Formats: sequence, structure tokens, C-alpha cells
Amino acid sequence: MIAHRFARLCAPVLTIALTMVGCSGQGGAVPYKDANANGVIGLCSKAGTSIDHGKVSDSPFVWRSVSSSPAKPPYDAYGRTATLYAFVPKRGYPPEDWLGQQISAAAYYSNPAHPMVQATSGDGAVLKDFVQASPPTWDGLVELRVYLGVPGEATYNATYPATDIQVKGDTWTVVGGGNVACDSGSAVSSLVGTPPPPPSALITTATSR
Repeated sequence: MIAHRFARLCAPVLTIALTMVGCSGQGGAVPYKDANANGVIGLCSKAGTSIDHGKVSDSPFVWRSVSSSPAKPPYDAYGRTATLYAFVPKRGYPPEDWLGQQISAAAYYSNPAHPMVQATSGDGAVLKDFVQASPPTWDGLVELRVYLGVPGEATYNATYPATDIQVKGDTWTVVGGGNVACDSGSAVSSLVGTPPPPPSALITTATSR
């Protein structure tokens, strides 16, 4: 399963206690604010429709995750990738110190205006694995993030689109996010595919009067 292939990204380190209000980029839906969040992540079903709830045990968790924020240079170049992460918000800790884990493989995507992550049928119940390993103790909240990559550059995670879900029992529901068109481009998991071919060079033909 994907969730078992990756180590945790960080451990919480006590810093300055913060009063977190508002939402991860949306405004009031969750009891914290992530100042690094830029845009939202739309979640999609296998049928290509937007979804806002599901089962924690669903395999995969979602079939596609689509960013409302574009990839900026150089992360919009050929070979670009997007990867889905999950983080557990912690009271009194800034978002950069929340415990997080990669819950998808990197995906190659076609449209830099809407980076997207594509799951596979072999990904497993990654959300279930994540919440079992890192229980969301703050009202069952989990923040999803999409980080970007491109050959020759470090992963970009200074800002990111984010959507918040709430886990209750064996169900999850979006509580801070928004819809993004699931057909905003195409994508393929790096586990099963390769980058789409680069755009062909434009050929100009000189004409004489």
C-alpha cells in the first residue's frame, strides 16, 4: 500500500503557542488558519465527478485530487509532478510542524494551470492507514496538501493548495475546501505511467511576397 512506502515527514516540535482561527484558506470552516495555504484541492471519484465525502476505508481514498492554484515556474516545466500529502493539525503548533505523510505516489499531469494527483487501483486504503498511524485528535480534522515537483528542483512546499476533511468513525467529509473541475486535464501515477510527451516545437514557414 502507498501509505506504507513513505516515512513521516516531520515530528511536532513545541514552539510558540498560537491561537489559530479561521480556516486553511477558506474562512471559518475549521478552527485554525494555515497561512501557507493557497487555493483548494478538489476531490474526484472514479467516474470523474466531484465528491465531498466517503469512507475512510475506500481504496483508493480518492481517484483524483485537483489543485485550483497553478504551478509556477520552474514547476510548470516538462516532467512536472504533483503529490498528495495528509497532515494532522495540532493545537498550539504552526502548520509547518504538523505531523504529515505522503499518501500518494507522484503523478505526472498535463495542465500546469491545475496540477493534479492520480491514484491507482493498487494504492490501498491510504487514508485509513494514515489515521490509524496518526490519529486526528483535533475534532477529527486532517489537512490535505498537494506539493509540486519537477526534475532538477527540490519539492515545492512553501505554499500549497489545501483542503480540510473531518474523520468520524469510518467516514470522512470535506469541511474546508472547494470543488475544482475533475476534467481540468489528465494525469497518470508515476507508479504506472510516464510523463506525457513534451509539446512539439512550433514550425514556422517563411513565405515570400
